[in-house]
Amino acid sequence: MAIHITRIHLEGFRRFDSFDLELNPTFNILVGDNETGKSSILEAISIVLSRQYNRRTLEYSLDPYLFNATMVANYFEGLRNNGNVSPPQVLIEAYLNDDPTLASLKGRNNTKNEDCPGLKLAIEVDGDHVDALKDYARDRANPAVLPVEFYRTTWRSFADNGITLRNLPFRAKTIDTSLPRAYRGPNRYVAQLVDDVLTEGQRRELSLAYRKLRHGFSQELGVKAINEHLENRGSSATSKKLTVQMDMSPRSTWDSAITAHLDDLPFDCAGKGEQCRVQLRLAIADAHKSRVLLIEEPENHLAHANLNMLMDDIQRDCADRQVIVATHSAFVLNKLGIDNLRLISRNGQTMMLTNVASDTKDYFMKLAGYDTLRLILSQRCILVEGPSDELIVQRAYKDKHGKLPLEAGVDVISVAGLAFKRFLEIAALLKLDVSVVTDNDGNVAALKSKYEGYMNGEYPTIRICYDDDEQYHTLEPQLLKANSLVLLNKILGTKHADNDALLKFMDANKTDYALKMFKTTQSWTAPEYIADAIK
Repeated sequence: MAIHITRIHLEGFRRFDSFDLELNPTFNILVGDNETGKSSILEAISIVLSRQYNRRTLEYSLDPYLFNATMVANYFEGLRNNGNVSPPQVLIEAYLNDDPTLASLKGRNNTKNEDCPGLKLAIEVDGDHVDALKDYARDRANPAVLPVEFYRTTWRSFADNGITLRNLPFRAKTIDTSLPRAYRGPNRYVAQLVDDVLTEGQRRELSLAYRKLRHGFSQELGVKAINEHLENRGSSATSKKLTVQMDMSPRSTWDSAITAHLDDLPFDCAGKGEQCRVQLRLAIADAHKSRVLLIEEPENHLAHANLNMLMDDIQRDCADRQVIVATHSAFVLNKLGIDNLRLISRNGQTMMLTNVASDTKDYFMKLAGYDTLRLILSQRCILVEGPSDELIVQRAYKDKHGKLPLEAGVDVISVAGLAFKRFLEIAALLKLDVSVVTDNDGNVAALKSKYEGYMNGEYPTIRICYDDDEQYHTLEPQLLKANSLVLLNKILGTKHADNDALLKFMDANKTDYALKMFKTTQSWTAPEYIADAIK
């Protein structure tokens, strides 16, 4: 089995106080509302596997906002109230599978005391600066922002050995197409991806060619004339020769000055969708080093067809490595498999769909819509059989609660009849609050058989709402039962003489009549089983 992360453990990092996440060896899909920490998880994985942050060594790019804000606030408040509070710190642990190539990383130097390979990165107060940090925090004249100058980082294996990138047998590659570029010019990010797929000899040839180009700059006739002018004019300011030259120091490398082109167009000027695909494809091509691929919202800037091709690329070319995707796209979720879901909640908990039936998994993999994600992310969900039911439930909810369901965090989803149990399987595994509004279709016994297992209280967060009077077998008779012929004629602007004529009209114009009932200023009564679902 290829090298992969089995678990990530975080303490005091970003919004996480203490957090654990188990990972599959292949595909992992992080899903959650905004501000639940999906991006922070990817960032933590990148940091612990590279000791780099914002493309620089962590020691030189420490940021006070890497630390948990609540812990920082409690530290300042505690010391300023004469308390004895431990200083904030960050701990990131990556637990790895027991692969022979990782033997040098194996040990118990981790919070779980597990004997396995792994990496441990800590950001903690330097022992020489503990008192200085306390004095700073106690002084109310200082801002309550953690002074990272007092902190140091350590990066060690679970064998308690020091780590360097050179002796680490694998890498993580981060792909984030969501970040806007502040300027156009050499794309350092793409340059590094290009660098990763070059051979050692090709890198050397490129560096030599760039060095020759820089040296040739000073030999240009125009530049020589400029330097002669500067030398003459600069003599009044310095005894040394003043000239302009290309930077020949190690800090000036080809990847800081050379940009990739697509069909002779600078990479940054290409379409965002094409940029997204190229970046992902280059990272995928770097198969030797990048054993862990971190992808931030791959759906950004991609049309549905291009996103479909990209998902196919990932499934085909990344089967031998670990992929961790943060997404808001139900298409990505369905395509890569709902059994790979890691649902991140606002309280830092994770939920997984580890026991999804194979036929349910196959159903959602073929589902192009976004209903899966709507179900998973809703605070509460009401499943209905069609558009007309959806409109009636929406209006009934507003009449009862004074606001539409979505305004209260309740999502009403129209689901094809045969798919109800697919959605309920997910709801049961994730313990989601779900109500099903369904017709009895004139056969209550068949309905109870269909939802067997969901009516006996085994899943207290799931309710099946229906009317057991088989004479009123669908929504239209139920609405007539709860109201009257006169009232419905008034709302619908019709003049049907009897119930049968009205029901025939409603059945032939389901969406039209439901829309009128949704929009009317006239009060009407929801059927009892719908009232039960919206309470």
